[in-house]
Amino acid sequence: MEVEFCLENLEKCLCDCCPVQNKSRCVLDKMKIIQEISQDDLDSRIMIEKERIPAIYCASGKTTVEDLNSLQECQCEKCMVWKENNLFSGEPAGYFCRDGKSKH
Repeated sequence: MEVEFCLENLEKCLCDCCPVQNKSRCVLDKMKIIQEISQDDLDSRIMIEKERIPAIYCASGKTTVEDLNSLQECQCEKCMVWKENNLFSGEPAGYFCRDGKSKH
């Protein structure tokens, strides 16, 4: 079963606080987009584009961001998206930002 890239999963996603990416300049800039979307009066679902949102990598796949710190501990195992979709039994089991979306 493929993980859906949607607003509901975005709200549950822990990527925004994950130490693997939370010091990335590129990610911090992209996180501003999420804040703008959530504050906008328009329908947020229309504005969510995978390329613009540094999150839900289990659904969208490997990031193009080059300044990740994969020496830090991945937070996927603590994430509700990971748990609800039983991603522990798929490949990769975490570090989706580095290794690509789940093949569950």
